[in-house]
Amino acid sequence: MLAPPELFGIVEENIYRCTEIDPLNFPFLQTLSLNTILSIGKEKPSPAVELFAREHNIKITHMQLPAWKISEEEWKLLPDAVVQRSLSYVLNTRYYPLLIIDLSCTFIGVLRKLQHWNLSSIINEYREMSFDRSQYLYELYIELVDLRKFSIPRYRLLDATENVGETIQVVKRDGLVIETSARGGTGEEPDDAGGQYDMSLFPAESLPEWYLEQERMWLEDKSHYIDIK
Repeated sequence: MLAPPELFGIVEENIYRCTEIDPLNFPFLQTLSLNTILSIGKEKPSPAVELFAREHNIKITHMQLPAWKISEEEWKLLPDAVVQRSLSYVLNTRYYPLLIIDLSCTFIGVLRKLQHWNLSSIINEYREMSFDRSQYLYELYIELVDLRKFSIPRYRLLDATENVGETIQVVKRDGLVIETSARGGTGEEPDDAGGQYDMSLFPAESLPEWYLEQERMWLEDKSHYIDIK
């Protein structure tokens, strides 16, 4: 009998999540033909999991969380650097199929904010995912994390009639356009109207279709709302 990992679920096509892996789960994981395991937590995957990954040519990336420290940003369960790097895996099809191991179940909440889910739906999914482990502090983190701080693709709808200046580097794909400076963006400016981002983290040709489709729908709905208003 195939046994899925604890709190296993499908996030998007070729993206899966769970809270931990046991050797009992190995036959099930083989059916997923995984390319990458993204582990987010204080502890590295067990030697048994590392051996399983080596035997099946699966890359393991461990996003190590620091020991809890009291600071002015103690509400941040996931350091910004961990979120930034984790998103660079999730938004790159080169790493698919991808399994995310996250004991806190909060990273998927961050991803859902990137997908423009409303907060109620995000928190409801978090509670279902975390089962009896849900905590108010974790929900607060999901609510307060500000994605404008991160270097992520920021799109606008493509206007076929526009004349783009030569000083701007333009990435076009599927009816969307990203404008960024030639040196790439840092993601440090929250209200960056130019949509700067680090192209080395998110190559346009490797962005997943589900993400592009959701961005397009969001921008079209937003444009329609502005026209009505």
